[in-house]
Amino acid sequence: MEVRMNRTQAGRRLVAVAAALALGVLTACGGGGNSGGGSGSADKADLVWQFWVGGTEDQAAWQKVGDQAKADHAGITVKLQGTDWNSYWSKIGTLLASGKAPCIIGMQSLRTASYASAMLPLDDLITKYGLKTEDFDKPIMDGLKVNGKQIAIPYDSGPMVIFYNRDLFTQAGVPEPKPGWTMDEFKAAAKKLTTGGRTGLVTTPGDLSVASWVRTLTGAEPLADGKLAFTDPKFQQGFAGYSDFVHTDKIAPAVPSGNADFETTQFTAGKAAMQLNGPWSLIDTKGKVKFKLGIAPIPAGPDGSKTYTAGSGFGISRSCKTPDAAFQAIMSMTSEKPLTTLAAAGRAYPARTAAHPAWFTAAGIDGAKETLDYASEHSVPLVTSKNWVQVSDLLTRFGTQALNGEVPPDQALKTIQDQAGAGS
Repeated sequence: MEVRMNRTQAGRRLVAVAAALALGVLTACGGGGNSGGGSGSADKADLVWQFWVGGTEDQAAWQKVGDQAKADHAGITVKLQGTDWNSYWSKIGTLLASGKAPCIIGMQSLRTASYASAMLPLDDLITKYGLKTEDFDKPIMDGLKVNGKQIAIPYDSGPMVIFYNRDLFTQAGVPEPKPGWTMDEFKAAAKKLTTGGRTGLVTTPGDLSVASWVRTLTGAEPLADGKLAFTDPKFQQGFAGYSDFVHTDKIAPAVPSGNADFETTQFTAGKAAMQLNGPWSLIDTKGKVKFKLGIAPIPAGPDGSKTYTAGSGFGISRSCKTPDAAFQAIMSMTSEKPLTTLAAAGRAYPARTAAHPAWFTAAGIDGAKETLDYASEHSVPLVTSKNWVQVSDLLTRFGTQALNGEVPPDQALKTIQDQAGAGS
């Protein structure tokens, strides 16, 4: 996925929340229909694809993914309309709420619930065109479902894992982490690595990081029966343990507010020995650092190593006039050839298992396959609520205060619960 967790654009996020809420009005009024997004038939259509891109080079690379549709279906074309990540969610929310969205929509698993009411469930099309869902990693297929309906087909995936600086481990005489390592082993390593102005870990109040650490520490989930459960005692206990990394154990630095890149810059600059991240960032991170990079599963709590999988994919807006053509295009865009190309270029950890070898070859990191296979086996999708954009923003704000010891962790979680509401 490129699961990009940059949350510096608070204003844009508020617009995204409003747009997401507007989707409920759209559905209630019978919106969607056939008001726009494509023209043609099941075998001939000019489709527009809305997606997040990082610049001219990124746009060209992703357009080649869209071009796979025409290579497979002579009458179908896909034109990419790229928007930067920070602007994408407010824009797509507005387009979906208006009933005038393009046919093909990029969708991230953590945000799927917020926009699902304006997206076309794909289950009937999957059956009609014989898409083999078993060819994709199951956690991310499930992560792109809402109420049991498939909203998007994934192109990338990945469980949250630990990135670590192998050079610092060697210098400190600390054994490198392996699948099965425990929380006690992790803390002992982090304390020994916290020296000379460096820390053993760098943390973030981001949703994937918080949820993953809480899950491995206590097994608690952020939702219960589809409702926000931040005041659940086990979730509070897990979040308190995560906060202790900063202000009690002192194995991680204080988290500055308003700096979404702090975690990544601390790790890539060699100022922190470990960071929780996703495989979608691994190859890019390897290209930035001047040390040997390793990865390991999240350490095991009382019930073993537990983490979350996230990812992204492509869905169809309800306003699309040619959903059959759009689905055939998505099948092409998520087929083995383009996903292998993306993997080899380091742009995505592919959701298709057949494309995994290309990614492991491109990564060139010892133990990567063993780690990701292990992490995947101990992973579930992070299922979110309709108001998750708001929850995520509140977690960034009040979670930072809790990590830094400015407010008690349980108080921060209660504030988030109270302001966001239970959600659904």
